[in-house]
Amino acid sequence: MHSGYNEGAAEVFMATSSVQSHHKVSRDTELISFEEAMERLSKDERFRATVYAMNTLLVQKGIYSPGEFEFQFRQYAQKQLR
Repeated sequence: MHSGYNEGAAEVFMATSSVQSHHKVSRDTELISFEEAMERLSKDERFRATVYAMNTLLVQKGIYSPGEFEFQFRQYAQKQLR
């Protein structure tokens, strides 16, 4: 499925992969707070985190499949690279 896009595209692709629910975080590991994440991440990293979170939720909730996401991503890329 993944066809070797640049680093940014790879991160987007990863956003559609299956991930564990936040409820299954190890007892020894605590997630960073939303406020701390917003404070510490750069503007670009916050944007990437937003895309990751939104795509992950949409796939997990069955709004679209990873394959549908990849198709739309490729279609957009092709239009931009013309």
